[in-house]
Amino acid sequence: MKSIIIMLLVLSACGAEHRDARDKYNEGVAALQKSDYEAAEKVFVEARSNAGVDPELQFRSAYDLGIAFAAHADKVKQGDQPDLEKALELAQTSASWLSDAARQRKDDPAVQANLAIVRARVQAISDELRAGEGKLETRLDKLIGDQRAILDDARQAWAAVKQAGGADPLAQQQTLTHLADRERGIVAEAGVVTDIAADEIDAIGKKPEDKRSEQEKVRVMQLKNLDLYLLDTRTDIGDARRKLQDLDAENGVTKAEEAMVALKRGREQLLDPITVLQTVAQEEVGVMRETMFAANVDNEVVHGTLQPQNEKLPQWLEPPAIGVRQGSLSDRIDEVRARMQSAADQPPPPAPDPAQPQDPKAAAQAAQQAKLIAQVKLALPDVNDASASMARASGSLRSGKTKPALDDQRLALAALARAIEHFSDLKHLAELAYQDQANLTKLLGPDAAKQMKADDRATETKSAFDRNVGRMPRLKDLIAEEADKAAHAEPPPADPKADPKAAEEQKKAFEEQVEQQKQMFVRAEQLRSEAEVALKELDKALAANGDPQTPSKQAEEKLAELRKLFFNLIEHLQQLIRDQGDTRDGTAVASGQDDFGREASLPPLVDKQNSHAELAKAITEALAAQADAAAKQKSPQPGQPDAKAYSGAATEMRAAQQDMADAIRDITKARDDKQQSHSLDPVTKSQGSAIEHLEAALKLLQPPQKNKNNKDQQQDKQQQQDKDKDKDKQDQQQQQAGGASQRAKDEDAKRQKARMGGGDEDQDKRPPDTQGGGVDKDW
Repeated sequence: MKSIIIMLLVLSACGAEHRDARDKYNEGVAALQKSDYEAAEKVFVEARSNAGVDPELQFRSAYDLGIAFAAHADKVKQGDQPDLEKALELAQTSASWLSDAARQRKDDPAVQANLAIVRARVQAISDELRAGEGKLETRLDKLIGDQRAILDDARQAWAAVKQAGGADPLAQQQTLTHLADRERGIVAEAGVVTDIAADEIDAIGKKPEDKRSEQEKVRVMQLKNLDLYLLDTRTDIGDARRKLQDLDAENGVTKAEEAMVALKRGREQLLDPITVLQTVAQEEVGVMRETMFAANVDNEVVHGTLQPQNEKLPQWLEPPAIGVRQGSLSDRIDEVRARMQSAADQPPPPAPDPAQPQDPKAAAQAAQQAKLIAQVKLALPDVNDASASMARASGSLRSGKTKPALDDQRLALAALARAIEHFSDLKHLAELAYQDQANLTKLLGPDAAKQMKADDRATETKSAFDRNVGRMPRLKDLIAEEADKAAHAEPPPADPKADPKAAEEQKKAFEEQVEQQKQMFVRAEQLRSEAEVALKELDKALAANGDPQTPSKQAEEKLAELRKLFFNLIEHLQQLIRDQGDTRDGTAVASGQDDFGREASLPPLVDKQNSHAELAKAITEALAAQADAAAKQKSPQPGQPDAKAYSGAATEMRAAQQDMADAIRDITKARDDKQQSHSLDPVTKSQGSAIEHLEAALKLLQPPQKNKNNKDQQQDKQQQQDKDKDKDKQDQQQQQAGGASQRAKDEDAKRQKARMGGGDEDQDKRPPDTQGGGVDKDW
């Protein structure tokens, strides 16, 4: 307090030039002493803005703004109803003002110490906000996004270098060196992710072998595989940094791309096998298209045009180069196969003792585990077939043989489709049926006749038709199984302390939900039956050379409606974000190719972007329906978004759809216009904007759990307060026993630790720092 008074007197005696600003500063100090943080922040900002050429006032206003915002963040975070999002915003503002003070006095120890503490607080609050969202997965996804941004900028720099024709080798020096510096941050963050994975491995490793669940055993294997890819990532990024620093833009981009691939492969280790198989299948389609383009044998029709045999292929599209990409997909399938084989080789759990009472929950988990293992064993032969076919295709391509490679690629895709279906639940099987039927309708349309050979078209049509006919009985069984589960669902246990009226409302809400589930499955069976009838009509039309498109479209419409009944918005939106990101990466790669190479890349990119737009439209419609339904409810169901969140997410999805439409328009124009070359920069910008809107929609549907486990937090807080009281009591006893000399030493040690920025459990109770400018609470 004495230091504050002295400081005020000094400022008051400094003349009248900036009297108003100093008066405002004094008002801020007074408000800060009263813990009126909002008032203090307001007048400190005015003082800082009007400080003019008074460096002392500029520094102290900035410093105390940092202190005020930090204390405000602490108050918001530890209140009765903590708001972590607001606390994070305030803490970030505090760090900004302290950074401003640090720029003015670089060597001030109090500023540096408090800035370090606030930055640590910002990271801690950020981690707490993400605690329920999968910390490792969240940071890994962000890492991929950051590397993608660097890769985009590196490609643009490379394109600028190529366009200049090497006339000025130093033209992109600043950009490339800046990108090298950004890669250093990616390496550091990859190290943090590696440490998080290692901590999780250690935590599971501390458990005895017989106490680890099957999920934990699989998780350890996934994390170890992730660690290997992160090691490759850090090596590739190190190489990319060196190339960029040497102004070798082309090789820098190559290494940055390799790092991006390694990161994606690492993230893939944490996904379930079915998701990985689906991703690989999608990429296999792209590799097969490249192979078809490179084949160029017997004037084969590719994408509706006859390719001249004497046209020279770009290096990236030559069969050996495609063989490398095919080999990478084969390696990924082998990884999935190893994971599945490990699960299948696990010995079955011991049979339960009939004399002992059985835990229903444990029995249900055991049954689910047994079902999963059975699915894995059924899928393994198909995964093995896919792996073998891909390996043969890779070998053929490396030898320059495209025809046998195409045959093996088709076999691989068919085997992958069979493997995926073994894991399908009702929702996924309905999704597969819809996708196949939509493709079947296209195959039966007039455009397909121009784009495919008759034999290939007939083969794919029969395969898709046979698959959907075979799915109808399985869909019927799964619908009946899920309907039975819904009918026998048990209500959640009632809280004995709950208000009787609230308990009655909860019971009524559960009964309404069960009834809705019953009606949904009745409707599902009706749609399935109608789709089956339409397929029979399609079979008759094909046999009689009649009109097949009408019954095919009818079946597609029924399966589309069936699909929407089980639409999982979160899962589809997350997958759409990943797929749109991959398509944007592919568009960025095509942007750097010559016209001939781009001609092969654009058609599959157009198809993918159209597919993303269709899925976005379905998600938007589902969100709008959810918003209407939620608006009719008196209160949102526990754990579910409210009407406002659904409506906001639908708005973001519509914006994403518009961006996707822009991307489709521009990339289609680039594909179809053979007279001139079109820049793909507008396409990548639209795709990037679409991703931002998709992520915003996901955030609305999955908001941070601000008050998650609030009761537990209050209990922990009370326990910590009790511990602090006991500690204070012990400290007082020790001080009384040690006398005044010992107390002086303790106080001096605390002050010294505060000046050094050290952290302890009393760091929020430090005495004011006379160097820092008048606060009772030094952060």
